[in-house]
Amino acid sequence: MNRAVDLLHGLVYTISDLHGEWEPYARYRDHFLTLLQEGLADHFVILGDMIHGYGLPEDDYSLDILLDLIQLRNELGGETIIPLLGNHELMHIYSTPYSKGNVSFLPRFEHMLGDYRGVVIDFLHSLPFVVRTAAGVMLTHAGASTLTATPQAAEWLLSLSHEAVLREVDRLLSRSDVLELLASYGQITGKEYEQLAREQLAVTGPDDPRYYDLLRGFIATNLEPEWDLLEEFFFTQAERRFGSATYSRLVEQFLDAFSPPGMPQRVLVAGHIAVSGGYDILANRQIRLASWAHAHPKSEACYLIFDAAEPVNAAADLEPNIYPIP
Repeated sequence: MNRAVDLLHGLVYTISDLHGEWEPYARYRDHFLTLLQEGLADHFVILGDMIHGYGLPEDDYSLDILLDLIQLRNELGGETIIPLLGNHELMHIYSTPYSKGNVSFLPRFEHMLGDYRGVVIDFLHSLPFVVRTAAGVMLTHAGASTLTATPQAAEWLLSLSHEAVLREVDRLLSRSDVLELLASYGQITGKEYEQLAREQLAVTGPDDPRYYDLLRGFIATNLEPEWDLLEEFFFTQAERRFGSATYSRLVEQFLDAFSPPGMPQRVLVAGHIAVSGGYDILANRQIRLASWAHAHPKSEACYLIFDAAEPVNAAADLEPNIYPIP
């Protein structure tokens, strides 16, 4: 398994964090498809967090967006349509609950899936983690962190098999007292496990093949160092903990760790964190891009388009290539 997509040429149309909002997704998608037809764009990259609306359930088009992307990728190919995995998609691979404010994301989306669950989860399993370019621009969801800015961490993440991690979970589960684990889970959460499994995963009961997935997710989040690396890679907000000079060095180490031989990555582009306006430049090594959900105000939402073959040496070099939502 290779979790990196390497682009040597072509124009890369990049957006981030739509969180189940159909209208901005459709605007960006249609704009890209027009540019593709005109020879003015070649690759459509979404920096993760395509799913999980923050508003009312009836306004959450997460499933529609994923099904549309699945169809587009099937039609146009995996080098044209390149959605990256984000932390919100990650939780459905490992069945791990996650909430923000009053919104509990896992059950809403799991109840949406219905008969589409198999094809959607397979799609999430297939998603790459990074795009690297001959320009020296690397695209990912969250950004740099101390734990993942090493060659060893990068090698592990870029060759990760979710199936292998879950097989290790199942191995540990097979050696455990399941009833004791279920009781412990209930004590931690304050609810009976069966009730939680029905609520969170839309399972029908103990005979459902996914009945123990919440328990599997609980075990997965306690794997070391596997979960620590995944959590840091997809959830990091390191720039909020460090000053500009320290974070600049961290981004440099992160880019070096993830650079393929002969193709050094010099600038990082990520989403994940809200910004004032539609983007922010961090320590001249990173652009924090906000294409909708994390743009404040949303009227400032924007996209980036750049040439994968044209060398980029600093984040500021990309600023003229950032445009408002079409």
